[in-house]
Amino acid sequence: MIIIKRAFGFLFAVLLLVVSGTGISASAKYKENIEIPVMLYHVVKPETDPANPYQYNLSEFKKEMAYLHQQGYRTLTMKQYFNILDHKASMPKKPILLTFDDNSSDFYQYILPVLKEYGMKATEFTVSSWINGSWNMTASQMLEIMDNGINIQNHSVTHSFMADLSKEQQYAEVNNAAAALRDLTGQKPQAFAYPYGNYNTDTIAVLKESGIKGAFKVGGGISNDASSRYELPRIIMLQEHTLTDFIRMVNTGY
Repeated sequence: MIIIKRAFGFLFAVLLLVVSGTGISASAKYKENIEIPVMLYHVVKPETDPANPYQYNLSEFKKEMAYLHQQGYRTLTMKQYFNILDHKASMPKKPILLTFDDNSSDFYQYILPVLKEYGMKATEFTVSSWINGSWNMTASQMLEIMDNGINIQNHSVTHSFMADLSKEQQYAEVNNAAAALRDLTGQKPQAFAYPYGNYNTDTIAVLKESGIKGAFKVGGGISNDASSRYELPRIIMLQEHTLTDFIRMVNTGY
C-alpha cells in the first residue's frame, strides 16, 4: 500500500510539473476563444446632418458608452489589442476596441468628455494633413487627448482611395503620415486604417514594408486571433443605428 501511494505521489508531481513548468509556452497559457469587437465612429455631435450617415448623434453615443460601462466592458489600447490577438496577454472578460476616424474637432469637444467620464481608452485614426484644419483638431488638442488615454494612429496623409494610387504614392501616404505623427506625438504608429476601407495588395505590401503591425478595414464582423492582421474588421456605427443595434453589433459583429 505504501509503495502504491508513493507511486501515485510521484506521478502527480510529474503531472504538476508538466502543467505548470516551462514546458507550457506563453501563447499556450493564453489559449482561449479570443473575440474582440472593434467599433468605428466618425463625427459625433448633438445635431447631425440627416443627409450624412457618418454623423452620429451624441445622445446615442452617450447611451452606448453608459451601456459598456454598466456591462463591465474593458476598453483597450492598440498595444493591448494586438498583444491579446497575438497571445502575448490574457484577454479580459469583455474586451472592446473603440476607434474614431478623421481627427475631427467634435472628438475633442464632445467625445473626449464622455470617454473621460467612464475612464475609457480609444484610438483616433488621424489624417496627418488635416491636423489644424478648419474642422479638425489642432496639434495641441491632439496632444491633450493623448494625455487622456487616446492612441493616435495612422489614417494616411490625404485620405485618398489607396487602390487608386501607385505603390510609390501609397508608400508616401503611409510613411509621410507616420513621420508627421511621430514628430507630433513622439510615438511611431502601430496601426493603419484604410481610408474609405479601400486598399489592394500593394497597400498591404507597403504596410508590411513600413513596419505597420496591422490594418483595419470596414465591416467583417468581430475580430479574433485568426483575423488577417492587415484586414482586421471594424463595426461601423451610422446615424441610423440605435442602442439596440449597438448591443447586437457588439455581440455579433453585424
